[in-house]
Amino acid sequence: MSTSVDPGIRGVFDYFQNLNLLVLVEDLRQGQTARRAWYARGQLCPVAHGLPAEQQVREACSADLEPGHLNRACIFAARILGAKPEEVVHFVECWDCDRISDNELREQLELLWQERLVDAELMQEFLVDEREVKEVPFEHYPSAIA
Repeated sequence: MSTSVDPGIRGVFDYFQNLNLLVLVEDLRQGQTARRAWYARGQLCPVAHGLPAEQQVREACSADLEPGHLNRACIFAARILGAKPEEVVHFVECWDCDRISDNELREQLELLWQERLVDAELMQEFLVDEREVKEVPFEHYPSAIA
């Protein structure tokens, strides 16, 4: 496993909410993600996992159904995610052409998740330290005695 997240993967999946990212990782582990479709046989493609609402998945699917409109669906998804459209298009093309395996993507996303955990732990430590510095017992406030 690589030690850093591929920029192409980061450019798409960095925008996913934590729960969406974790569900995608588990679906990849179980082999339950769609290829060459936004939604197929009850499975979502990796990018569709990041869309926050079912209606948005439907819109991406309907845009993709029109011949030659993969880019339109990718641009729509990129706009919803906050990602660059060209990065979403590139990822989807690689995914649909099997240039990225389920395991490769899962490993990359697990690295991304680990980065998030480290960031969260560091922020938690910072917040705890700040709280300890700012917490002064109530009796030390002059207005509290008066």
